[in-house]
Amino acid sequence: MRSLGNERERKERFQRLFRDYFASMCAFATRYLEDGEEAKDVAHDVFCYLWEHPAELERVEDERNYLYVVTRNKCLDILRRRSARSRYEQSVSSEEKEEPAFFSEEVDREELYRLLDEGIRQLPEQGRKIILLKLEGLKNQEIADRLHVALSTVNTLKNNAYKTLRAFLEKRYRAILLFLTKIKFA
Repeated sequence: MRSLGNERERKERFQRLFRDYFASMCAFATRYLEDGEEAKDVAHDVFCYLWEHPAELERVEDERNYLYVVTRNKCLDILRRRSARSRYEQSVSSEEKEEPAFFSEEVDREELYRLLDEGIRQLPEQGRKIILLKLEGLKNQEIADRLHVALSTVNTLKNNAYKTLRAFLEKRYRAILLFLTKIKFA
């Protein structure tokens, strides 16, 4: 086993290893990964690790063999991650192909909520408050009590707000009207 000695010796050893092996480690990694840039990243990572963990080299008797084994292992890790990612992407892709209607429905539903929110934000303040409380599930009398207004005021403002919302949504998204007819606002 070799001893690292002082800091100067450690730096000189590291520089020698880098100078002697970096290019060949890149070429070696490229044969695994088929990507020169990624191979350089692997070789760089190996040397960064050795710089940050100098004690690793103390345990090593054959530096050349150690460098190639570590490089190979990092390449194999990358290939495993690629394979897992590829399997995941294929799985997601096949699910999307099997469920395009689900995706389309979810997009439509989100667009509806976005437009509904936009329309509600444009309502007059009292009408907006009433609609939001109604969407929380409160009854008209509970809304009247909370806002300290008459029940007839809640009914009038609610109906006006619904008319305004329908007109707003009709301008923006005609197909939404089918969905709105299924929602019971009363």
